[in-house]
Amino acid sequence: MTTPQNEFLYNMSAHLRDGLADVQKKFNDVYRLEELEEIVEIPDSPLAHLNAAIMPLVIQVNDFMDYAETVTGRMELDLQEVDVHALMEGVLMMADQLAEHKGGIEIEEDIPEELPTIEGDPTRLSQALLNYIHNAVKFTEKGTVTVRVEKEVDRILFEVHDTGVGIAEEDQEKVFEPFETILEDKKDPRLGFGLGLKITEHIIDLHDGETWFESEAGRGSSFFFTVPL
Repeated sequence: MTTPQNEFLYNMSAHLRDGLADVQKKFNDVYRLEELEEIVEIPDSPLAHLNAAIMPLVIQVNDFMDYAETVTGRMELDLQEVDVHALMEGVLMMADQLAEHKGGIEIEEDIPEELPTIEGDPTRLSQALLNYIHNAVKFTEKGTVTVRVEKEVDRILFEVHDTGVGIAEEDQEKVFEPFETILEDKKDPRLGFGLGLKITEHIIDLHDGETWFESEAGRGSSFFFTVPL
């Protein structure tokens, strides 16, 4: 539902996104200056630290932009025939990078050899699945994150299962709510804005699919979504 507050959020997010994009462009130009070649090649250079500091801001602002598009009805899909295996190849490559950065986690996959194509937006579906995987990795200290795909009668089921902390019953109603968290410590480094799952829910709604999860405190979580055939 579009409200003045949602319109403000959209305009603010668009302004911040454009500003950061301009900063990134100028920053990339700096890397091409011959006078700075020696500094650029230093792994722990000030430029490397600046680049590392910018990237989380870009990700957060993009999340705000996507959320603003969901609440103002502006998000649109680029529908096409999607090869599920090709989609999963890109997603699993990113998942491996997330797990490697975190450490102590193995990414496992359970994907049948034969799967039909689906009609969807491959970029948005990848985003939806990576939001699930990012959360799974974030809340799993050690163990596995398993990505599963299954063909059902009239739909494709995607599942991300983790062996992480799980979600207590009293916190489960918060899971798909924006700006909510199950974390009590507000200084916890895992603390975010709680937008990823809401964005995933909206993306799958636009595909006429369903989203849900199953979890138990201390026993991990499984997050699901479906896309109709």
